[in-house]
Amino acid sequence: MENSIEPIKYVVIGLLLFGVIAGLFLLPLFFTQAQSQPSVSTASLLSTSGNSTTSSSGTTLVSAKSSGSIFSFFGGGSTSQSGHPVLTIVKAVGTESIFVIVDGKKHLIPTNEIFFSYGLTNGMIQSITAEELAKYPIARLFIVEGLNEEGVEPTIFYMTDNGMIREMLNDRVFYSYGNRKEDIITINQKEFNYYPRVQYVYLERPIIDRSIYQITGGIKRYLTPVAVRRMNLGENEIAPINQIEFDTYPEGESVIF
Repeated sequence: MENSIEPIKYVVIGLLLFGVIAGLFLLPLFFTQAQSQPSVSTASLLSTSGNSTTSSSGTTLVSAKSSGSIFSFFGGGSTSQSGHPVLTIVKAVGTESIFVIVDGKKHLIPTNEIFFSYGLTNGMIQSITAEELAKYPIARLFIVEGLNEEGVEPTIFYMTDNGMIREMLNDRVFYSYGNRKEDIITINQKEFNYYPRVQYVYLERPIIDRSIYQITGGIKRYLTPVAVRRMNLGENEIAPINQIEFDTYPEGESVIF
């Protein structure tokens, strides 16, 4: 009887020793993973593995890395290891403006309706100081999700200081401004429809008599001073363009009155 029990005793002891050794290896791994998780408010809403960074002012921001629906948009030049852009949703303390930080560039979400159209929620917003927000450059170049046919090079748009957009006609014009393709982000159709288009331009060079042109149908048309007065154009409606872009537009008949 003792001989039959003896092997069972050794098997039980062996299993216990194996469990103890396995636990010693797995416990440090468990705590490492637990400590790397972001705050629940961002991680749970974005279904992300997340990454926390501390800014120069000491503000801790939680960047989102996810394959969720929000990442169908805001595609930047740099991506995380998962292949998606690194995003952070922020608002400066004491203000109502909400920004998405995309790969180190800030993009203002113009309305609450557009904010929610991306699947964002108020719980994702993190507070930072106005000084910290000012350190991020503005994202000015973008393409529009679903605007172009599949297989066609997407149209690139530029946003002016006054919140108007105009198309970059070709790569020569695009690069003439020192732009980089990796700085382009993606927005949805709803946001794209919100922005007014640039219709009136002038050549950005130091000249005394600044001539104003109207861009319609891909053609530039000179506006006489009489026509400019009649249209009652404000400075915020007229955008500067460089010589290369100016020359790319064919010239049509002048608008006299």
